[in-house]
Amino acid sequence: MPQLEAAGVDPRHAKIGRVVHRLGVWGLPACVGAALGFYLADRGTPWLPSMLALLLILGALSLLAIASGRALQGRAFRRTPEGRVVRRRVLVATGLAFAAGFGRLVLIWVEQPSPLTELSRDDFDETFILDSKNYSELDAGLEHYLVLLEARPELFAADALLGPDDERLVLDAWEAIYAYSFALDQIRVFYEDWYRFDPSRAQRSQHLRSFLLTFAAELALYEKATRVVTLLGNNRNVVKYLDGQHTERGLGESSFSNFRQELQGARDATRVIAGKQYLRWLEQAMKGRAEARAIGYAWLWDRVERHLILIEGFGVLAAGTKTIGSDAELLKRGFRRAWYPAQKGVAEWMGDTRVRRINWYLINEQMQAELVEHLEPGDILLSRKNWYVSNVGLPGFWPHAVLYIGDPEQFTAYFDDPGVRAWVREHSGEDIDLPTYLSHRWPSRWLRFGFRDHGQPYRVIEAISEGVVFNTMAHASGDYLAALRPRLSKKAKAQAIVDAFSMLDRPYDFDFDFATDNALVCTELVWRAYRPAADKHGLDLRLVELAGRPTLPANELAKQFVAEHANPNAQLEFVYFIDAVEHQQAAVVSDEAAFLLTPGRTKWDYRKQ
Repeated sequence: MPQLEAAGVDPRHAKIGRVVHRLGVWGLPACVGAALGFYLADRGTPWLPSMLALLLILGALSLLAIASGRALQGRAFRRTPEGRVVRRRVLVATGLAFAAGFGRLVLIWVEQPSPLTELSRDDFDETFILDSKNYSELDAGLEHYLVLLEARPELFAADALLGPDDERLVLDAWEAIYAYSFALDQIRVFYEDWYRFDPSRAQRSQHLRSFLLTFAAELALYEKATRVVTLLGNNRNVVKYLDGQHTERGLGESSFSNFRQELQGARDATRVIAGKQYLRWLEQAMKGRAEARAIGYAWLWDRVERHLILIEGFGVLAAGTKTIGSDAELLKRGFRRAWYPAQKGVAEWMGDTRVRRINWYLINEQMQAELVEHLEPGDILLSRKNWYVSNVGLPGFWPHAVLYIGDPEQFTAYFDDPGVRAWVREHSGEDIDLPTYLSHRWPSRWLRFGFRDHGQPYRVIEAISEGVVFNTMAHASGDYLAALRPRLSKKAKAQAIVDAFSMLDRPYDFDFDFATDNALVCTELVWRAYRPAADKHGLDLRLVELAGRPTLPANELAKQFVAEHANPNAQLEFVYFIDAVEHQQAAVVSDEAAFLLTPGRTKWDYRKQ
């Protein structure tokens, strides 16, 4: 005590200082113990932000208590020949306290909500199921078109000039690759807030799944972009051709250079390396692989590792050379352009609204009921659902075609026709109506036709990813819908529907190959159903060549209608059109004049509305 008094320190302050100092000294081990206990117990209390925020606050207070306690005891300074200086221990404690306070501020930033973390648990699960499926389909689509190009290495040797057919092939493939990459990048961007989910048991499933999906999308883009740049970049004339403006394809100027810059730069390589390290940490510290297996997403972990193996196979030196060349594009331009400038608004809109449009569409039940009153069996429907992965790789505004057959009652009444009955009698040898003929020929299919889905009758036959199936108007209508009527007899329509019945249950044709009928796409179902044959009047629906093979995008059906419009020999007539205004989240009944303009819309047209 006399020593303290001699130093000018109040004994009472010194006693309080010792108590405060001890509280600080005890507080730090308490923080470490709490952190260790929480990690071992893993009871479900969120580490981020609840537990870590508490520990940072307690840690900062403890460190400040140590510093202030030593100050109250008169031990914060030491005398030197130059004068009094703050003791190192006090400086360290004060610095660490401010660091803990800064960490708490960082946590406040991390706690900010994003469209991903604002989802409820059920909405997250539903959205993730859809997006993980979309990732698989987009990655497969990219692989398909890359293999198509890689099968023609002679096009990219040296600086050979492309012929007209080769230009069309390359541009078809490039348009699809560009669009698939854009859609895949939107998945990557949406889930890149994975770190906002707590890695403890409370949100570990969301944390793990979000990381795996955003990393899988990142790897798929980097892997495919490296292959694209390596292949196409060998021919400067191909690069020049693709960098030209192709407005009819929705491709702006410098599309190839923008693609290379945004997906194949050093920044992307750094993400790959960092993501790989975090993946290993998840596996070792969190048993992430076992967790993924337990929640049914081991396949996604495996896909990530497969991408990594392929990327590592490119070679560090080769990949480094490519990334340096890619980033040099920034220096050439002098400023950074937005990737997909024409689609920038789409990306922003998708980021804000896409998760709010899961499983509901703009054409409501009342509009569907009003539409059905105008339809007849045999009508061809063109349908569009915004934000759907099936839109991405298909050219033009209309991505889907459907064959309307009506419910069993409408079907039976419509085909109660002498000409249809005579054809059935000739075909079956019995004096029966069309429904009876179908029930005899395909009893299980006719029985299924009479079922209902959530109280809604089946009214259409369509080819979707699950295959050729019956479906309801609620499923078929979506956000935009147009109805066109073949100018054919009821007999010809009956024959078309019988052919469609024969194709039920066949798988979806992801190769879009119209040369075979063992698997079908949506327009191939309509094309084959209405294809003319002996004793069968039909429609002359002209195929077009896309990526080197004959096919029929749904948008071409609309184009053919426009080309034949006002012609007395036109094969189709207008019935109904429901347009959409996406930003108002509303569908509106429109007219034939508006429909005639739709084939000229781009697939991103809803951005402008």
